[in-house]
Amino acid sequence: MTILILGATGLIGPSLIRRLNDRGQDVVGASRTGGGAGGVAIDRRDRSGLLALVRRRRIDRVVDLLAYTEADTTPLYAALDGFVTRWVMASSGDVYRNYDGLHRRGDVEPILQPLTEDAPLRISRFPYRLSPPRPVEAPDAWMDDYDKIPLEAALRARSGLGSTIIRLPMIYGPRDRNRRFSWLIGPMAAQKPVILVDAQWALWRTTYGFIDDMADAIATAVVSDLGLGQTFNVGEASAPSHRTWIARFADALGWRGRVVETAGGTDPKLAALDLRFPLVTDTQVFRNVFGWQEPTAQQERLDRTIADELCRE
Repeated sequence: MTILILGATGLIGPSLIRRLNDRGQDVVGASRTGGGAGGVAIDRRDRSGLLALVRRRRIDRVVDLLAYTEADTTPLYAALDGFVTRWVMASSGDVYRNYDGLHRRGDVEPILQPLTEDAPLRISRFPYRLSPPRPVEAPDAWMDDYDKIPLEAALRARSGLGSTIIRLPMIYGPRDRNRRFSWLIGPMAAQKPVILVDAQWALWRTTYGFIDDMADAIATAVVSDLGLGQTFNVGEASAPSHRTWIARFADALGWRGRVVETAGGTDPKLAALDLRFPLVTDTQVFRNVFGWQEPTAQQERLDRTIADELCRE
């Protein structure tokens, strides 16, 4: 088979291409700037160009890592419907209703148990839209129209595409632009004697996923004939509180300082969140269907995350 990766140079793209190459697959990496060595420079809005690429390279499966807006994505479904046999869409855990509550949108109650694939979805739309909207020339203007929920629905409606939807968690590890654990790694590496942590943040739980493991999960889905027409949560099997993450990184870094949990209110980003709402997803269905488990050992995940973070300082 030949697999097209849309968004090949983004966060997950390089890891995904390596995983597929290791499986002996023929991979075409596509992005606006080129998909790396042997990649193709093409804009996802160039539907005729993408169709020509699919025909020329005899592509039969697609992984879309950049399904963000309806304007950039649903026309692709229409253009390539019937020309490919499998379309794997990278979605997100931000589709769930708890995400509304976390960001104080609407009158919703926390769902405290792990969120299965059929858990209630967000009531609100466009979770990152600003008011007033971002300027159209801004590089992040697309975020005003970002929403995975309608993109999932539109893909499911295209039976000819053979959809599989992968809802990703918060991703950490090398190349993580959000630097998920910088708030721990920096102070611990500097051997700060005391680290102040918001008490609610210390107790908050979410599903994380190491970047190479999430790439491996996507690779597993796209090369398989299982899971057709299904939606899956992926991520680490356990979702401990940040207290546990603090202990893990302390051990990995040899930090013997003291954590002081504070009443909060000093960090405006945390103050904007209602941390009564966890974002823990149940990832068991994906594991059962594909017989999958994380290929990277926990200690390696920690060590590589630390090394990457310290290289950025």
